[in-house]
Amino acid sequence: MRTSGYQPNDQPSFEIEYPCAFVQVGTRSFDVIVRRRFEPLRMTSTPAAIRASLVFLGLALAAAIWQVPRPPEPRFVVAPATAPSTADSSFRFISMGQSTPSAHASSIAVMPDGSLLVAWFGGEREGARDVAIQMARVRTSDGAVLDQWVSLTCERLAALTHRVIRILGNPVIWVDRKGRIHMHVVSVSYGGWSGSSINQLASDDGGKTWIECRRLILSPLFNFSTLVRNQIVPLSDGTLGLPAYHEFICKWGLWVRLTNDGRVLQADRMQKYDGGWLQPAVAPTSATDAIAVRRSASRFFRVIGVNKTTNGGVSWPMKGSLEIPNPNASVSMIRLMDGSLLIATNPLANGRNVLQLFRSIDGGSTWTASRTIQRDDRETNSEFSYPFLAQGTDGTIHLSYTWHRKGIRLCSFTPAWLETGISEEPAVENDP
Repeated sequence: MRTSGYQPNDQPSFEIEYPCAFVQVGTRSFDVIVRRRFEPLRMTSTPAAIRASLVFLGLALAAAIWQVPRPPEPRFVVAPATAPSTADSSFRFISMGQSTPSAHASSIAVMPDGSLLVAWFGGEREGARDVAIQMARVRTSDGAVLDQWVSLTCERLAALTHRVIRILGNPVIWVDRKGRIHMHVVSVSYGGWSGSSINQLASDDGGKTWIECRRLILSPLFNFSTLVRNQIVPLSDGTLGLPAYHEFICKWGLWVRLTNDGRVLQADRMQKYDGGWLQPAVAPTSATDAIAVRRSASRFFRVIGVNKTTNGGVSWPMKGSLEIPNPNASVSMIRLMDGSLLIATNPLANGRNVLQLFRSIDGGSTWTASRTIQRDDRETNSEFSYPFLAQGTDGTIHLSYTWHRKGIRLCSFTPAWLETGISEEPAVENDP
């Protein structure tokens, strides 16, 4: 753009140039350039002339935007399916101890050395001011808890974000390709969970301290009532997919694509029908396809909801529901090394007193009941909830879950264990 000479009593005129077409003749190519000179709009200009100028300017801008190249569709990282592990059937139960009166919403990260990093929030009760993010390091060879500590407090997160932080919850930890630990955690400045937001942090010392923090901006208005619960999904270009959800008034799932340092590239709703569907867990089945299962927050639809994408997460149409009940409780799902899908859930219309696994060998089209982790038929108010699944590089499957809101339990088992035993027989005995 350039302007003509300016006179004291004149308004500047200007010209714009933009490419309109691309022409190739033989081995030579040419850009067709449109040039338009805009004269100052004087008081004597007619309304028709003004409208024509505005219309032409709008068309020029539209043509420029139309020529901006669109980024390629994202691709999921999906390792080729391997033969089922030949390891013997085994199951190990690990008690994490109770360092606080209440504990909830755990997550697992498999470390480069094969050990596990487990995170959860604990304090006097959910939503209390003393709640902090707790962590533990577990050796997988013998189930020994090597260390346990307070990883993040409200005061520390407030110092990192320069915001008021009153509540912490739902930590989701993961390790990047360089072995650095990251965490997404929900924080609330005022009100309850409906006023929450998501923060992304990084640690260079195994989760003992956090030196970087970014608050994710997922809404152009107010940016509140966004939460996270399930694990991230790596993408082939080095970015990652984060299943998140919105909770205020209406409930829906969110698919967030972002960089390792927390820069948001995409934040789109997952399609839903009547009812509230939240806390999506996502498992890719190919480079472009993935399935998302979601907790039902509706009293009319007590089942697990399903969304699917066939374009790398660009869109997530609703695909009905599974024939597995859901009592408004969190669901975890992962793709195993053999290509099958594994779900951990409370398969009840009401209550969280049964925690069971379900498996699919056809990409999520059909599901078969697998092993039961824990159940209590005597006390329907018992709670074994908020499961989180992970698989180690040796094929061992790890599952953490909330035990009666008093502590976190962890168990590890081989894929062969899923094929043996009676599905209804619980692997973990209840306390007398």
